[in-house]
Parts: sequence; C-alpha cells; structure tokens
Amino acid sequence: MNDLPGKCLSAMEILMKMPDLSTTDSAIKLVRWLVLPGQSVKRGQSLCEIETDKAASEVESIVTGVLKEFRAQPGDLVVAGQELALFETETPPDPASPAASAPAKGPGLFARNRAAVPAPSASPAPAPAIVLSQPQQTLGRRLLASKQNIPHIYLQASASAEAMIRRRNAASPKIVWEAFFVFAISKILKDFERIRWRVRGEGVIIAPNSDIGVAVDVRGDLFVATIAALQGGSVAEISNDIRARVLAIQDGAGEARGLRAAAITISNLGDTPVESFAAIINPPEVAILAIGKIGPVPIVQEGRVAVQQRVTLTLSADHRVINGKYAAEFLAAIIREIESF
Repeated sequence: MNDLPGKCLSAMEILMKMPDLSTTDSAIKLVRWLVLPGQSVKRGQSLCEIETDKAASEVESIVTGVLKEFRAQPGDLVVAGQELALFETETPPDPASPAASAPAKGPGLFARNRAAVPAPSASPAPAPAIVLSQPQQTLGRRLLASKQNIPHIYLQASASAEAMIRRRNAASPKIVWEAFFVFAISKILKDFERIRWRVRGEGVIIAPNSDIGVAVDVRGDLFVATIAALQGGSVAEISNDIRARVLAIQDGAGEARGLRAAAITISNLGDTPVESFAAIINPPEVAILAIGKIGPVPIVQEGRVAVQQRVTLTLSADHRVINGKYAAEFLAAIIREIESF
C-alpha cells in the first residue's frame, strides 16, 4: 500500500486518501464536501471540511482535474490513509513537447506547500502570497455567501447605557459588556420566533435552541462563542460563561472553536473608537446585532440639554423572513431591556 495521500490507479485517475494530520489521535469527522462529482478542481482548492477534537479545518486537492466520485460521506469518521475521493486528471502532454521534458513532481498534501519553480526571467520574483489561516478561509467563504445570497436590511438606534454602567461598576468581578446584551436577548427571544427561523429551500425551519453567539477575535481569527440562554439566570452568570468560553477558544480547544449553531450572534466593537457599524449575518442565522462604543451624547430631557452615556446598536436582518417592522420591534425590545438594568 502506498503511504502517499494520492495513488495512481491509471494514466487518467488519481485516488486521494485522507492525509496524516499528525496533530490528533482522535477520529476525524468529515463534515461536508465543498465540491460535487463532475466539477473541476484545481490543486490546492479546498475539497472538504473536517473536524477533530482540536479544531475545524479543511483538506485541499492534491491534483488538478475532475472529481469523479466520493469514497467517504459527510458524517463519516475517517482515519489517515483512508480513501476520500477519486479524480480524473487531464490528458498527459505529448512526450515530445518541451513541457514534458521536465521530470514530474509528486503531488503534495497542500498545494501551498509545493516547491516554487523559478520563472525563466531576469525580473525579481514576486513576493510570496500570505496564506490565510483555516478559520479565516472558512469565515471568508461563509460571509461572502451571506452577502451574495441574503438580502440584508439594516436598522440602527441608540440606547442609554447609564443603567448598564451602574450595574457593571457595582459588580465584582466586572461584568463583560456582551453579557448585558446576551441577557437582554435571552429574555425577549421567546416573543420573537422569527429570529430563530432558518431559510430552507422555499420554506423555513426553527432553530433547535435559543443560544446566543458572541463574536470573538483571537489573534486575528474570528470565532463565535455560543452562550446558552439562561432561564432565570443572572447577567453575572452569563458574564462568567462568556469569559470561560473565550479562554477555551484562546487555548485552542477544538469544541470551543468548532462551528455551533446559535439563534443570533452579537458583535461588539465597544472597546474601539467605532461608534456604529453594520455586521454581516452569520448563516444560517437570520440576524446579527452590532454594538458600538459607549460615549457621552447630548440629549434633551424635559426641555433641557443633558449629557448621557449612550450606545448605538445596528441590527442586520434577513429581509426574506424579517420585515422592517418586525426587526424594529425586536430592536426596540432589546433597548428596553438594556435601559432597565
């Protein structure tokens, strides 16, 4: 048996096997295929998503050709050396052609690791491309698909942050800001079922839980910490849960970094100078709440100008299932909860 990730079956076929990741002893789960039989692929193109006990990642094609058939299906547990897919390669060039005179190199596991061939030119070689991390690549595809396929509608409003500030200053340890919004959404989500809708074909299904996702930046990679909605729980408990999950993501825990469905995600840039921004919906969710910085704003109270600490909230919603009025009522309900702490 050949130990390489690809084994030649004929002059036209390549059998690709599961590479040895050398990072885990646990089973590897095939999550989904990113291409279909009959589609052309290029060497280095992402073929499928996999999960281990440490992280979610992708396997890239070792050849340029056409995917003929799968040898493993989504949900299967696979091991290094197990057959994944069968490819049909392009017809080999004429041996008499100049291109055929150079010795062929065996395909590597990842195309970005192949040796660079110097160009026959006196001009300086171009700078090497910066390869995005697997989380960045996965997120990029998901958000690109979101902007291309989901008709976003954006609603913006501001809320008084005075009550949150008082509650936070009185707590020890300090409550993380995201906890207030997770708590507020958890309280009202039962009254806004459409936020849990998921578009499926020409209809919808309902998300199986009411968990709230919190966007987390870890050394330039974006993850989502999923926080269970606490029935009767406190904002301090939610704050502790967020801290624990962020630490797990920073430590590289596979379960914490894995993709887990939430009812809605919140994205907070309150620790930056950004006053407001519109976030991209994280599929299959149908809404995301963006939180800007808290700052002093002049307002009119009882005919007089006063300065109040306020925060701007921007709700992005999928207009296929959430219309403007429904989204406005949901945003108003969040503000009422935020101002009542």
